[in-house]
Amino acid sequence: MANTFNQMKDAPGVIAKAAARILSDELQFCKTIDKVPASEYKGKNGYSAGNTIQINKPPRFIPQTTFDITSSKQDVTEEKVPLVLDVISTVGIEIDSLETATEIQVKEIIKRVVKPAIQSIAQNVESRFLTLASVATANSVGAAGTNVFDTDTILSAKEKMNKYLCPKDDNRYFLSDSTASRKATNARKGLFQSSDEISKQYKKGFIGIADGFKWMENELLNQHTNGTDVTFEVSTTVSVEGQSTLVVEGLTNTTGTVTAGTTFTVADVYAVNPITKAAYPFLQQFTATATATANGSGVATVSISPAIYTSASGGLQNVDAFPADGGACVPIGAVSTTYTDNMAYHKEAFRMVSVPLVMPTKAEFAAQDSYQGITVSVIRDFDVNKRSMVTRLDFLGGLVAVRPEWACKVTS
Repeated sequence: MANTFNQMKDAPGVIAKAAARILSDELQFCKTIDKVPASEYKGKNGYSAGNTIQINKPPRFIPQTTFDITSSKQDVTEEKVPLVLDVISTVGIEIDSLETATEIQVKEIIKRVVKPAIQSIAQNVESRFLTLASVATANSVGAAGTNVFDTDTILSAKEKMNKYLCPKDDNRYFLSDSTASRKATNARKGLFQSSDEISKQYKKGFIGIADGFKWMENELLNQHTNGTDVTFEVSTTVSVEGQSTLVVEGLTNTTGTVTAGTTFTVADVYAVNPITKAAYPFLQQFTATATATANGSGVATVSISPAIYTSASGGLQNVDAFPADGGACVPIGAVSTTYTDNMAYHKEAFRMVSVPLVMPTKAEFAAQDSYQGITVSVIRDFDVNKRSMVTRLDFLGGLVAVRPEWACKVTS
């Protein structure tokens, strides 16, 4: 008796649904950060690369010390943060119509082809999101290149986040590579733990919850390389509230660089408490958000985060004084050296989005599906250049730092 297989009437829908679920399961960092609610980007028939979504950032208020608020009522102003849809990840596969004709064949295609393709997309997306998060994070602790992950080092990251009033709840994470994880586990092997937790350390190198963070291991962390100069200074005194650039001098003429993700301090520019506005005893750290190269005079304009606000800005103040001409800029680490940016962060420090794509009206098949905020599209059509059927899996998304002060790099 001949076998009879059910014909597959909705192969694209089944593949898209499976792909979205696989991708959601494979993303680690993305699971631990906020996602942009669909209400902020729905209503449009798909997005294209380079589009920007304006998302809301919670307002800040300054409490008053008297009951009379006649002259101190504050407007509710939600800041808008642009989130650029610039993370594209695509895999193209040659699968013909016969290979997706039946339910059994589709299941095999999902297992043998779609799953490994989506796993590759997940790794690609995760790596790029982690780079974006790292570049946006100014706070940094630890001695670059030392690979020390003892309790005091991790608590330093916790302390830095606390100083910026990061919520003290269960949504704090520490993401480290296997080298940092090994060092950290070894440093904690003698600490008091339940027998079960000690067993996990010995059997799996597992840390779990320690030093106020949920620990996870990830080999896709950003590898940051310092620029060709680590000695420079402020060239032009900042005088504008909210300025997000810094003109520096003292770089090597025409070739000196300050690379994206470089963390540095500026002399006499101290951080302040977000509520009391009292100056802290440590300098505010800044991160270069794009690579800057010196001109013929060794001068460059560096885009920085956070933007600079003094007491004149009221509730937005984050430093006690503007950077002044001649103020020494001191980056972390050595010239042209690569470091791993292990990340301590709160869930609300970053926000990501995965959006529906513009879909063709005519194709052999086209479908997309979303699962837990992750969207994947699948399209199959004829390639006239090669006379072959091509199936493509696509992801489009982006990440923005909403509260970057609630994150901290632990450089190794």
